[in-house]
Amino acid sequence: MVIHYIPNDPRAGSAAPALRRQRKRAERPADRSGFSYPRPEPEGAADPFTPQFLFWQSREAAIAALRAWEACAGTHTQWQGRRRRLPLRTDDGEDLNAFYDRTSFSFFHQRVGGTDYFTAASTEVVAHEVGHGLLDSVRPDYFEVNFMEVGAFHEAFGDCLAILTVLEDRQTRERLLAQVPSLRGRNFVESFGEDLAHGINRLVPGHNAGVPRRAFNTHRFQTPGSLPMDSGPGVLVNEVHSFGMVFTGCFWDLIANLYAGAAKPGEAALRSAARLAGRLLIEGARSAETTPRFFLSVGRSMMASPTARRRSATREALRAAFARHAIVLDPNPPRAVAASRVGAAAPRARLTRAVALGALHPELQGVVALAPEPAGDAAPAGSRAGASAPGADGTAQEVQDFVASLLAHRRIALPGAAAVPRGATARGNTPARDHTTHVVREVDGLKVLQRTRFLCACHLFGPAPDDDPGALSAR
Repeated sequence: MVIHYIPNDPRAGSAAPALRRQRKRAERPADRSGFSYPRPEPEGAADPFTPQFLFWQSREAAIAALRAWEACAGTHTQWQGRRRRLPLRTDDGEDLNAFYDRTSFSFFHQRVGGTDYFTAASTEVVAHEVGHGLLDSVRPDYFEVNFMEVGAFHEAFGDCLAILTVLEDRQTRERLLAQVPSLRGRNFVESFGEDLAHGINRLVPGHNAGVPRRAFNTHRFQTPGSLPMDSGPGVLVNEVHSFGMVFTGCFWDLIANLYAGAAKPGEAALRSAARLAGRLLIEGARSAETTPRFFLSVGRSMMASPTARRRSATREALRAAFARHAIVLDPNPPRAVAASRVGAAAPRARLTRAVALGALHPELQGVVALAPEPAGDAAPAGSRAGASAPGADGTAQEVQDFVASLLAHRRIALPGAAAVPRGATARGNTPARDHTTHVVREVDGLKVLQRTRFLCACHLFGPAPDDDPGALSAR
């Protein structure tokens, strides 16, 4: 039997492949990572946006994302916590949201202005959440790091995996090259989550996330704390999804640079360029040192990876891609870094520094956020991206700046405050629109801020209002 499948996003536009009939992908082997299905539906080419369609659409997209990873990095066998299967929850209630929380990949729906928006209907959104899980499986230490650039990289990695996933589709590659032969222009592949952004804009007109994120962009690196907490649609702001576009821009330019060097342009060359860029990204993510200037750290690790070491043209493509976004990579990275095997123990910084958060909000009195102490310098001298590389005192400031962003965008479930906006409904014991990502827990006698999940509801209700006691300090 066949199923219906949208290989990109429901609002990707006329240039993108439309809904099509295709055979379902085979289920994942027992010795590889995969998914469980709490609410399976019978196989068949169902009408769009029905429960049956959403189940098969999200299943197909999730397996496609795993295969895209494996095309770049080899067999993937287990998720974080050594689990083989994680639940894929196709429609877990009413919300304009999707998330990964180490226990599931969860998707939702919401009716806005007479239109139903289903996050599971977008291959890009599903692949993005699976990307969080894949990165967490090889670098679980990133989950707890309280630096803006680490959180933003996690979001960017999800967008990069979405790009890799859709580029595994031959029809997508052919249509993309027909639309933008050089890849250097706006197109339906580098534009992320059009349907979700459309719903956000209808719900909150003028919202920063009310336009799709773009991988083809001109955003240039600047320290996150120097950016506004909020601004108009698509403007770079001090929030993880938005700031992640700086890194995603580097990744898109890397694909374009690698494709430009192909001996024979065409869809096959584009697939090779995307897979090479994906391999460099995953190798860099595996071995990067955790520093406040994390985009630079990942870029340097990509440059020093075994794959980049093999060809000077690959290193030049990397250097040029990052330079376009004001991140300067050493063209000849130290061999001591490059010599480390991919998959070997990456440099994990210990979460040893407890940064007090009481000055940021009354409800955070006595609460700390743990900060990693980097093993080395955050950046080489003269690097524009690392010009503000923090020392000991600066590391604490980086943590406080990140927590200020979380507060401004209502991401922390404060102990004495409501976790959801006034008027939100509840489903069982779980708030229907709880868009927090962090909670305060007691750990060894300390009240510690900890992450619970990565989610797609891009600070949906905006910055904290002026009557919020933490609003001024959070901006």
